[in-house]
Amino acid sequence: MPKDIVEAYTLAVKARDSATRQAMREVIDFCENNLQCSADQSLKRNTLLLWAYKRLAASYAKAKDFAKAYELLCKASEIPAGFNAKVALGFNMLRAANNMSDDINAKATKVTHTAEFLKNVYDEAGDEENYHRMLKLQNAALRVLQQSSVKH
Repeated sequence: MPKDIVEAYTLAVKARDSATRQAMREVIDFCENNLQCSADQSLKRNTLLLWAYKRLAASYAKAKDFAKAYELLCKASEIPAGFNAKVALGFNMLRAANNMSDDINAKATKVTHTAEFLKNVYDEAGDEENYHRMLKLQNAALRVLQQSSVKH
């Protein structure tokens, strides 16, 4: 077990592709299970943790497990990050949701959740145009859910 998050990151970077999931999981687990790291909200900690979640999600997406990738990206969305990182994360969440083999209701629910996340990001940045784009996306997904519930 690494002694700090930087050592966990260093080990993860050195890991071969076959060990990527385990290495990323170790970075995440270290921070979740280490009182000092879990209480730390430094830029270094948040950047490394976000990197680990995104890389782990990418490995699941590559293996076509888009549900797990989406779940990990949702966890990553809870980590404080800059505007560009949040927007990229939101679009990765949308891609994962779109590629899932779930039924249309599950996809629409995930799109609704992700659009809400992105609306908040754009609202915090004062980006009205993109806020309204996400509002339209969210409303379209909600209409899909409403139409589906009417049919059942």
